Amino acid sequence: MEEANRTESWQRSLQEMLSALNQTLHGVLVCPSSAHRARARPGRDDNAYLYILFVMTLFAVTVGSLILGYTRSRRVDKRSDPYHVYIKNRVSMI
Repeated sequence: MEEANRTESWQRSLQEMLSALNQTLHGVLVCPSSAHRARARPGRDDNAYLYILFVMTLFAVTVGSLILGYTRSRRVDKRSDPYHVYIKNRVSMI
């Protein structure tokens, strides 16, 4: 029980520090007393942009690998095509 309280206070102070740093980077002056009052609980959709970025990246990698695999398989087919092999052998005979 005591361990949970120490972790919770550490997490709270870290969240306040990150919030103050974020506001400082955006040009808003922050005083420490207002950080306690302005603190809000994170909403359910705070990390939605990370999920969207992850899904888009996964989709891009999947489509890219499919396109790359298809183009490589077509190159192999063109090289080993019996017609092209026949033409190559026929030209070398002449």
